[in-house]
Order: sequence, then structure tokens, then C-alpha cells
Amino acid sequence: MLDYHMHSTFSEDGTMTMEEACWQAVKVGLKEIAITDHMDIDLPENIYAFQIKDMYGYMKEISKVKEQFKGLLKVKAGIELGLQDWTLDQCAALTVNFPLDFVIASIHNVNGEDPYFRVYFNSRDKEKSYTDYYETILQLIEEYDDFNVLGHLDYFRRYSPYGYGPEDRWIGKDLVEAILKVLVRKGKGMELNTSGFAHSSRQPHPHPDILKWFRELGGEIVTIGSDAHSVEEVGYENKRALEWLKYAGFDYVTSFTDMKPEFIKI
Repeated sequence: MLDYHMHSTFSEDGTMTMEEACWQAVKVGLKEIAITDHMDIDLPENIYAFQIKDMYGYMKEISKVKEQFKGLLKVKAGIELGLQDWTLDQCAALTVNFPLDFVIASIHNVNGEDPYFRVYFNSRDKEKSYTDYYETILQLIEEYDDFNVLGHLDYFRRYSPYGYGPEDRWIGKDLVEAILKVLVRKGKGMELNTSGFAHSSRQPHPHPDILKWFRELGGEIVTIGSDAHSVEEVGYENKRALEWLKYAGFDYVTSFTDMKPEFIKI
């Protein structure tokens, strides 16, 4: 029972303190969490909106709760990096300068447009909303290495105005395959992001069939993350996620210490 994607009040949109997140994790039966606040450097709409303003304070607070919950809960120091092609050097510097256990690489912007702000879909039909996003992922993970897992592969789907169909997971299939192969080649992982269960599709990010494909291609590293921004979301659908990992062919889930994976049998 691990949750490797959550946001505290160090994120612009987080509403829980780290201590509150930890107490909730204990309450719902989690054994280990990674706190992964947003670090999106130089966002076009607001360059400081989703940056941790004080990384030293952030790391100090993680150390504090790590000590406070010793014996009750393992707490790992993580971060969610929002990759853009002009900020990759700055992203890499964070992993060098701070003792992080775990790094999620996420793509929140395509050519300066975040799907959260629905303008992304104004110039894109359903298929192009998938393929433009996947092309951006592919470009960035080819260039960038300092991460452990790719976050929420189809993040844009949360905000799409287009209805979700049962075959939509295969839109942009060639691009998805290329992404999975890059991750396998580089020894990187994927996350099963359970926030997708709350979407009208009732499917996680990505669909379990994509994780199954990743496994068949040789993917070994997989994490579970709720993407919690509030207390009630911590550990969201964790048990269901474990069932989907078994379906996808994984007998274990992955945890990280000092950016190194450890495989924990389900």
C-alpha cells in the first residue's frame, strides 16, 4: 500500500499540509508515501504559479515528517517536474542539488498551452488533442534523463471536452508505443495514476491495457499515485490499482530511495 504522487500546501493547488497527508496515509492503511509537489519552471501563463518557492524549506519539512512518522509510515522526498524543452537544464539541476528519493516527469504544457485551460482543445479535434500531447512527451523524454517515472500519460484527458470512448486508449497508438519503448530503453517507469478513476471514463491514467503493453515490451518499474491535492484523496483507489497492476502483468509495485528502485511484491 504505497502512494507515490501527492501535493501539499507547497504546491499552489495543494490544500493539505505534509503532516495532514501523513496522518491520512496512516489512517487509510498506507505503508509508504512520496510527497511530490509541483515544480513547473517558467510556466507561460504565470512563471511562478506551480513552483516550490523554497526548496530548502520543502526538504526540511519532509525531513521533519519523516522523523515524526518513523515506525508508522515511510515518507520519501519526491517532486513532480513539469517538463518543457527550454527548462530541462534547470530541472536537472534540482536532482543534483537536492537529496530527492523520487522524481516524476510530467508534461502539463504543449507549446505553452495547458489542457487544464481549455484553450488547448479550441484548435484540436479529439485525435489531435491526443497526438500533439504524445508527440511532446516523446520529444521531452528522449532529451531528459533525470527522472524515475513518467506521470499520468494521458493527463489531458481529465479536461477534454470530447466524450471518452472504449477504444480511445488506442488513439495515437504508434506514438504511445514509441514512448513506452523509450521508457524501457532508459530503464524508466510509468505510474498508474488513480485520479483517472474519478473521470467520466472511470479509467486510471493510463488505461491498464497501456500498462500491460508496457510490461510486454519489457517495462519493469511501475508506481501507484493518487495525485492527491487534499486529505480525502490520499490513497484514492489504491487497492483497485493493485488489482489493475496484476492484470497488467506486474507482480510488484516499485518504491524509491535516493532515486534507486526497490521492488515490493504485491
